[in-house]
Amino acid sequence: MNLVAASRSITLWFIILIFSFTFAQAQNSTDGADEESEKKPDAVSQQTEFVEKRSEIGYWGGFPTVHKDLVGASAGGNLFIGALRYSRTLRDGESVKFKYFLDAIPAAVLNYPTERVFQTTPVPVVDRARKTVYGSGFAPGGLQMNFRSRKKFQPYLAGSLGFLYFTKVIVDNRTPLNPRATGAKLNYTAELGGGLEIKLQNQKSFFFGYKYYHISNLYTGNINIGFNTNMIYAGMNFGL
Repeated sequence: MNLVAASRSITLWFIILIFSFTFAQAQNSTDGADEESEKKPDAVSQQTEFVEKRSEIGYWGGFPTVHKDLVGASAGGNLFIGALRYSRTLRDGESVKFKYFLDAIPAAVLNYPTERVFQTTPVPVVDRARKTVYGSGFAPGGLQMNFRSRKKFQPYLAGSLGFLYFTKVIVDNRTPLNPRATGAKLNYTAELGGGLEIKLQNQKSFFFGYKYYHISNLYTGNINIGFNTNMIYAGMNFGL
């Protein structure tokens, strides 16, 4: 239990560090823009459109809020993610912009409940605990649609498909009574959500939002207990 608590604390501080750096970058860019406004009020006041590079690199971090699975075997799974992102604009219209993005995920932490049944009669014996597993992966199938594509504040919708490979099998509910109650190390991911991208100076942008995040082994393991997470995330993009 101490290891689980320590793992969750380390992950939480990692996410807080990402967010702190992100907001610092956003604040610095905003301060720089304000200084330029004071120096050149006429030029800045005439700038109403934000033109960006077609290719960008960036990073983001996310953490869970309210669980989708409130009951059942998959209830209570906590997923934390730190990721690097490459994105490229496919179509840049006057009001709508389409992007492709790829996420490399060096750090994923899943803390989930286990329920191991040792005896069913005459008195049920069930061992309930929590496990923490670490993983990494890729999400190469990302698409994003930005609205108000020439403006500073751009709402967007986004979705992606990918996979995560964990250091241990998830889930692992094996007992002598049920020796095959295991999932798989390789799990597939799907996400869908939206947010707000804020254009900054020097080809930077800050973004934050919500995504519904799903993990499942697609029945490649002996059992398939998926996890559904309501995730809040934030990050930065930099033009190439």
